[in-house]
Amino acid sequence: MNLTELLREKQNIDKLEDIIQQICQEVEPVNQEASKDFAENLDTLIPPQQGLGKLRHMVMQYLSIAGIPAKLMPPVNFIFCSDHGVSAENVSAYPPETTLHMATNYVISKGAAANAFSNFVQGKMKVADLGINGNTDNLPDIDHVKIRPGTRNAAQEPAMTRQEAATSLLYGIQQAMELKEQGYTILLPGEMGISNTTSSAAIAAAICQVSPEKTTGRGTNISDQRLRKKLAVVKQMLATNQPDATDGLDVLTKVGGYELGAIAGLIIGAAHSHCLVILDGFNTAAAALIATTICPQAREYIMASHIGGEAGHPIALQKLGLQPIMKLDIKLGEAIGSSLAADLLINGLAACLNVLKSDVEKFAYVDRVQDIMIQPKSVQLTDKTFDFYTKTMPPLDKEAMNQCQQRLDNLAKPIYCLGNMEKIVLQLSGIIGDALPHVDIPKTMLLMGLDKISTESPLEILQESFNAAGEYDESMQAYNLDEITLAETFARAAGTKLQVGHISLNHSQMDAFEFGRQQGEELALHHAIVGLGLVDSRQEKIQAIAQELITPNNQLRYDVADFLNHLDKQQQLLVSAMLGALVAAAHNSSMVILDDAATQAVARYAVKMLPDLEDFLLPVQPQLYQLDIQAPGLVALAGIRLVTASLHMLNDMKTFAEAQVAVANDGPGKGIQKS
Repeated sequence: MNLTELLREKQNIDKLEDIIQQICQEVEPVNQEASKDFAENLDTLIPPQQGLGKLRHMVMQYLSIAGIPAKLMPPVNFIFCSDHGVSAENVSAYPPETTLHMATNYVISKGAAANAFSNFVQGKMKVADLGINGNTDNLPDIDHVKIRPGTRNAAQEPAMTRQEAATSLLYGIQQAMELKEQGYTILLPGEMGISNTTSSAAIAAAICQVSPEKTTGRGTNISDQRLRKKLAVVKQMLATNQPDATDGLDVLTKVGGYELGAIAGLIIGAAHSHCLVILDGFNTAAAALIATTICPQAREYIMASHIGGEAGHPIALQKLGLQPIMKLDIKLGEAIGSSLAADLLINGLAACLNVLKSDVEKFAYVDRVQDIMIQPKSVQLTDKTFDFYTKTMPPLDKEAMNQCQQRLDNLAKPIYCLGNMEKIVLQLSGIIGDALPHVDIPKTMLLMGLDKISTESPLEILQESFNAAGEYDESMQAYNLDEITLAETFARAAGTKLQVGHISLNHSQMDAFEFGRQQGEELALHHAIVGLGLVDSRQEKIQAIAQELITPNNQLRYDVADFLNHLDKQQQLLVSAMLGALVAAAHNSSMVILDDAATQAVARYAVKMLPDLEDFLLPVQPQLYQLDIQAPGLVALAGIRLVTASLHMLNDMKTFAEAQVAVANDGPGKGIQKS
């Protein structure tokens, strides 16, 4: 029987658990063979230790689940909404009616974080009312399920009946199956329900068998006093209901929420339908605990995105055996971190597919790269040149930053809940002097590379560029075909022009610095965001720069006055060019996004010489993304995408007043947020 018909026919309600069990039994292991040949072919061109890091694992997991797609559909950002009876215990910074307000915001004002990040990833957005305590009949584009107008107060009695729990699961299962039939294979669940982190804290404590103190966090950024109340309520929920940790449906019934049950069902249905589910924050991880307790095989179909601010999030991910790839201090569960991860995955898959094309096809990517060659002349810089940059670095625009902060504080979300993304747009606002930087702000990517030969190279160096068989040695170039194919694919996805500045061995450090300075200045004149990185066809040469300049405990190894003297000639040229580009781009009021570990090392020495430079720099890995990527350009380009997503947040979201959403009545948002 069709699941939709089943959910409508009350006489079949007793069969729900049998149907769920049957669906779980039909879940197949992921097909590792589907990605094996792909991985082997890719690794011959981009060695894992020098290439994609954890992004490679993400791509292979997707391929083992869904196979190589004929056409990769955008992800589905699916927001499940329901109220929680436990909100009567006053455990949130927002009133219960906020759930209805936000559901209205999703489909009428379209100004929530969920809308902004769906716009960013160009996803399909769906919204479902599983149990909103209010009338949503007149709201368009919502699945009207409403099992009940909110769960019961789980501090006093079970949150729902077992039949209601099974119904929420089956709705999620049904949705995953229908989306797969429509061609979607990447599902991004999110949730909205005041007090749902209270339920998730109880779920995680029960299934992970840890104390509520370890799983209970601030949720909507509540005060210390309300946090103590929330912890007491979570303890009361567990003591009152005694959920069985081995029975996921029992845990959901006793202390869960309808939206969490639907997400658990979506995960099970995705596993049955060979779709990937990317988890967002703590609530989706709690739902995944329920799903994998009911259907252990579903674990292989789940990917983690970020580690959030809730205390129970890392505990839940550890129980699930998942490693997050981002740490952005996000405390909101509207498919935000998962949208960023989906964007990385989609771009990574496209890049890998392009690398496996023929050399003739890959040359098309090289043709799109703008190659700038250093001029064959020597320069002599004076102290006046350096004094100009060191003494005239522009200050950040504090007025623009204050206005930007006011808007961030009043966007329809818990205050400060988007962490590093709020800091990014605030920093950019100060750099360019604009309180509301536009999403389409100009951006570019510059890689500095070294050619071991040039038209002026001595004969003996030219001869070294050919091997014994008389074939040209690709390692004598600044980059190879596969590296530039990866970088250009990511650059195109980021709406960014990729440029490579070529230095050659017969130039001096001064030549290289001046070349980098010219490139940085010219790009910054037309681009508010400049990604900077180093490239060498022998990646170990780039990695060696960071290893030489930075100690194992992450300290600067040398004094800034002579650190260049500890590098070999090739490294000195690359670092000199990067120093010039860094200083000039920042001086011309561009945000500089740092790519590889070597570029970050150079930037740290530059900041020692010029402290004001730090205000203009955005390091990405490992500070924000923990991807272990070595391939040139990809980290900075991922950083550019992160900035773009943050700008969608700032521009696409509506304020509380604009969306008519209730403001905080507790915590740091109280009195700051205006309705």
